[in-house]
Amino acid sequence: MKNILFYFAGLFVFFVAVSCGGDAEKSRKQDTASPSDLMADAPAYDVSKIDPSAPVIEIQLKALGNTMAEIHYDDTMLEVKAGSTVKLVLMNSSQDETMLHNFTLIEEGTADKVAMEGVKAGPDNNYIPAMREVLVATKMLKPNETTEIVFPAPTQGTYDFICTYPGHAGKMRGKFVVM
Repeated sequence: MKNILFYFAGLFVFFVAVSCGGDAEKSRKQDTASPSDLMADAPAYDVSKIDPSAPVIEIQLKALGNTMAEIHYDDTMLEVKAGSTVKLVLMNSSQDETMLHNFTLIEEGTADKVAMEGVKAGPDNNYIPAMREVLVATKMLKPNETTEIVFPAPTQGTYDFICTYPGHAGKMRGKFVVM
């Protein structure tokens, strides 16, 4: 009798595992899916789709401060017109060699999430995570370095920008408004 009970219990566990296996596999795939897979319905922002006839809006932004208490961008509100091309020049005006900075344009409200993922991305990736929330970013700049990036303005709305160097996003952030 015990053997029959173990047999049926084993069969029950087997059938439950098989019948739920597809759902478990589906759930596992959702946990490991890339943000673009999960956001397949949302239109993707394509940084390479620059309209050659679009007006170019030039922005100069400085990263300032030589200590963690002083760090900030010189402007925390950037505004551009929808349909324009943005030419952003970032200057790291810091003097302290430990003050590395970048500019990372992200979906509004995702600064903390992007900053945490940036730490995981590490220095080889300029602390820029590969995730849908990140629209465009500059490389990490050493003190007294300057870089520029050119990109199409995203769709109308409000976005955030941060520095993704570890510990900087709390103080180095601003709004990027597309009108």
